[in-house]
Amino acid sequence: MRGLFIIICSLFISASVAQTHIDYDLTAETAVGSGDYTAYQLVTNRHHVLATRPNTAYLRGAINIEHALSEAFTLSGTMDAIASVHADHDLYLQQCFANLSYQQTFFLEIGSREEKPVLRNELLSSGSFVKGNNAKPIPQIHIGTKDFWTVPYTKDWLQVNFDFGYGKLMDSGYREDRYRAASDVNLMYTTGAYYHQKHLYFRSNPTKRFFVTAGIQHVAQFGGTNYNKADNATKKKPANLKAMWNVVLPLGDSNYYDDESLEDWIYGNHLGVMTVQLGWNINTQHQLQVYYDDIFEDGSGMRKSNGWDGLWGVEYKNRAEGRQYVRGIVAEYFQTTNQSGPLHWDVGDHPEPVRSQITDKVFGDDNYYNHMFYDSYAHYGMTPGNALITSPIYNKDGYTRYRDNRIKAWHLGINGEITDHLSYLVKGSYREGWGTYQTPLAEKHHSFDAMLQGLYNAGPWQFGAAYAFDKGNIYGDCSTFNIRIGYHGKIL
Repeated sequence: MRGLFIIICSLFISASVAQTHIDYDLTAETAVGSGDYTAYQLVTNRHHVLATRPNTAYLRGAINIEHALSEAFTLSGTMDAIASVHADHDLYLQQCFANLSYQQTFFLEIGSREEKPVLRNELLSSGSFVKGNNAKPIPQIHIGTKDFWTVPYTKDWLQVNFDFGYGKLMDSGYREDRYRAASDVNLMYTTGAYYHQKHLYFRSNPTKRFFVTAGIQHVAQFGGTNYNKADNATKKKPANLKAMWNVVLPLGDSNYYDDESLEDWIYGNHLGVMTVQLGWNINTQHQLQVYYDDIFEDGSGMRKSNGWDGLWGVEYKNRAEGRQYVRGIVAEYFQTTNQSGPLHWDVGDHPEPVRSQITDKVFGDDNYYNHMFYDSYAHYGMTPGNALITSPIYNKDGYTRYRDNRIKAWHLGINGEITDHLSYLVKGSYREGWGTYQTPLAEKHHSFDAMLQGLYNAGPWQFGAAYAFDKGNIYGDCSTFNIRIGYHGKIL
């Protein structure tokens, strides 16, 4: 991180050069109301900027710099800090990164950045299953394309978008604190875990009447040290070059069944999404897309043994210029109830004589977002994926795993402009949950969560006001009013 600061500071030193641009953003936001939490829709899919705790506020300042090294190469960077009160974190760097781009198409980046989803609507969607915008950014080194890149010699018929990188989860202290504060319900915690992510999408020409997008998104947790109370054992996983190579694909160890230590035969904790998306340009102004995100956590999910699990959606975009009362609509259905069935029996998970006596295999109980070594796929208690699966930070007893990952949910988002300066955003979700296969709920969980937000832009100033509420037995009955004031200024 020290080296990253040096890189960004060097950008400021070179600010006298004409090709350098510096701007800054200042934001103040508060949320007040009743209930145990800040209402769901105000918190989710915002990179954990606003705290889940009720009656919270923060001040935020970011400075951004962009310097043209040549006609082809551009170096940019951001430092972004947040100071909060009555929050999950008091003072921290939300973003700190340096980015080297080539022809504004390809990039190499180091640090933590609030990344936008490639395919899902950042404002209106419920989010991606693995690489969403719900949790705090994970610092990483990665390369990729800034947008879809048109492949040469394909007559504009093929476009590609990719990203590939390695990072490190920064919540080791948080996980240890949560474990120790609730050691009666927690069996383990893992510190020092590393992170691998990638995606690859192919798209046909999006200016044609019909176009298709397809691809895969994959993440993995690896490395780290696990502390398990059940057997009073400490296990450490490597994060060397071999481990980094092994997590690129979720491949097994050929010596697994001969290994009496019964270590994990898959390197790391893997999650992924295979996407098919069909687009229709009704005309130059109106576009409609339907999509299916086929989610998986292991081989059974990749073989589609998990039934209808996944995110099903339709998105309407209004690309007309000027004020549009309806700019976009997203409607989604999200299901995670199957998980390849309730049973999991792998002979390699058991020692002799069971291993030789019971040779049948049943690969189910995928237990989305939970893991036997890494405890949970979360960053500071929030899922980096789809927030409709309730994050561990909401477990009042300090339990660090996901208690309710078998759900069905319906989501709707609409936005548009009322005047040239005033816009609105409406979102609502209803979800039902049955717990997990291992620990089903005695009573079905349910929640209806909605929000109405208005934004007023006046030159460099932006003013926002919102009201959101939750009804049900997941977050309880929460009612929250929200006010946000932002200013965007330029230095060079």
